[in-house]
Amino acid sequence: MMASYAGGYLSRGSMSTFDIYFCIILFFVLIISGYYASKREKKFNVTRLDFISKFSFKEEGDIYRELHKHGFRLLNFTDEDYEVCNIIRKECEKEDVYIFDFVYTSKYADRSNSSKPSTLRAVFFKFKSKKLYSFELFPENVFEKIKQLFGFADIDFSDHPNFSKRYVLKGEDESEVRARFPKQLITNVENLKGVCIEARESCLLTYNLHEGEFADYEKLYKNAVSFADSLK
Repeated sequence: MMASYAGGYLSRGSMSTFDIYFCIILFFVLIISGYYASKREKKFNVTRLDFISKFSFKEEGDIYRELHKHGFRLLNFTDEDYEVCNIIRKECEKEDVYIFDFVYTSKYADRSNSSKPSTLRAVFFKFKSKKLYSFELFPENVFEKIKQLFGFADIDFSDHPNFSKRYVLKGEDESEVRARFPKQLITNVENLKGVCIEARESCLLTYNLHEGEFADYEKLYKNAVSFADSLK
């Protein structure tokens, strides 16, 4: 009786054929995932170094103070600590340009689990003489549509319905934003997805919600420069 009981116990405690196959498949999935993650990381490093050399950036800079000082919407993504890292800086005649990674845990993440931080790559302009009107541009979602039903502001342009449908535009002075917001910028942005642009006094911040730490530096930078150049 004891032998029979022990045999049954061992049978229940041992792995089934399904469990063995599942473990083998999981093992190979992890290996393949690690391989491609490594390739992406290497590509990222090469791209970053090539970009720094090509566009005369330097691995330096600190923009914590500027982000807090101007209350950029980017900081609203998290109610916990965040990290600004991989900062590179380029000093130009009319402005200083910074590119950095904003690493954060979403304020809407489930706190019961260890949530993996998200990363957004951003371009920040500190103009030396240009003064901007304050505004925020970001993709429109269901939550924003509901807010508008209750009277929350969104500056729309009747001659650019695609832009108005895809993006929310807000400003401290709506009449000024409506009069000065560049038509060329509207045309450029309405054909892109995930773009965010924030203007504060002599500062401009731009990033893309659809791109993370492997976002292409050159594409992000060139788009940001075109945005900045269009603002008067």
